[in-house]
Amino acid sequence: MTGRERVEALVEGRRADRPPFCPAVYEHKAALVGATPSRLARDAELLERALEAELDLYQPDILTVGVDVYNVEAEAAGARIRFSDGPDIPSVESRPIRPGEDVRLLPLPDPERSGRMYVFLEAGRRVAVRHGREVFIRGALSAPFSMACELVGTEAMLLSLLDDPEWSATLLDFCGAAVQAYGRAFVDRGLGVVLFDSSAAPPLLSPALYRRAVRPYAERTIRYFRSDLGLPYVPYIIGGDTAPLLDDILAAGTNGVLADFKADLALYVERLRDRPVLLRANIDPRFLEAVPAAAITSRAREILATGRRHPRFMLGTGIIPYGLDPAKVVAVRDALNIPE
Repeated sequence: MTGRERVEALVEGRRADRPPFCPAVYEHKAALVGATPSRLARDAELLERALEAELDLYQPDILTVGVDVYNVEAEAAGARIRFSDGPDIPSVESRPIRPGEDVRLLPLPDPERSGRMYVFLEAGRRVAVRHGREVFIRGALSAPFSMACELVGTEAMLLSLLDDPEWSATLLDFCGAAVQAYGRAFVDRGLGVVLFDSSAAPPLLSPALYRRAVRPYAERTIRYFRSDLGLPYVPYIIGGDTAPLLDDILAAGTNGVLADFKADLALYVERLRDRPVLLRANIDPRFLEAVPAAAITSRAREILATGRRHPRFMLGTGIIPYGLDPAKVVAVRDALNIPE
């Protein structure tokens, strides 16, 4: 089966020949082409080369078009980004709005013209033309809450949820519109999307606050992609141990969730066993850095032994460090080809 066929089989409730492989390759893409993440994140041709290198070297079943996945929408809405000459990813240097200020002063991003959105759209389009029939290719999106945190700062946004919920709702409405427009531009180019929302990871928010103030905007955005645009697979990814939020994450309407390396995979398998939801488990990237390839393959097989109890399971990694030896990522992938 091709990577796309594996993912589509799981979405449709059919058996795949093996679990799909979904490594988290973002700044590490730059190392594959001898560049810095900041250079890669501003150059469509270089990003295209890096995506091709990732495909060639790691043979993932799912390819994510993204580098600094939480900054692109915020920059397009007026945030100033700090670019580095080293291995660090770009980061927000100054924020365009403070709590209580008029959200209408923010420019609603145009994906064809604003910031660096076009870099990712164009690189994704080019790679999808060549490989979209064989590999599931998707554009990386910030979920509305995580975009809002980049615009005003995480601490300021959390306080605003409590102190000024009306203003927070206005900002989240703005962010939802921006994320939907950016995602629609990926879809128009033949790609899928994945929503990242790790600013909502426990213990930053209580389950009650997540349910009241964050979930409605994630739900609206997921519904837009799944129902309005008809995408068959819209994962909603929050890092860390999201077990306290799992029921609300599922209620947001996603059909793709993450059991990160900090989470109890067996608990996720049990709670999702009868649900039509793809479950990805991640190997800890610090573990990948610390041990030889043989130990990595052994650990991956342990995860697979648990994860395969869920019929829609896939194997992933935490965010691969910039300078990680590629042989260690290959060792994770190779575990998928060892007979059960």
